[in-house]
Amino acid sequence: MPNRRDLVAEQLRALADDLEELWKAATRDPAVEQRKQRGWVLLTGALGAVATMASRKALAKLWPILTGEAPPATQAPGSARERDRERERVS
Repeated sequence: MPNRRDLVAEQLRALADDLEELWKAATRDPAVEQRKQRGWVLLTGALGAVATMASRKALAKLWPILTGEAPPATQAPGSARERDRERERVS
């Protein structure tokens, strides 16, 4: 059975948590918080896209140095599809 000191300490912790939640509710605007969150998502998405493009460019320059061949992504995007279509026409 808990003693008086433990019960008082538990109730004080609960009161402190309630006061903290009350303070957050009174001082924060949910619309502002949501706007900040959307801004953060957009910023991280944009930085991720920029980092991806930069790494692809860097690797496209390193690939010939490392392998002696042209990088696979330098092939024209439609050329593989055009070859497949031409093969189907001939068959």
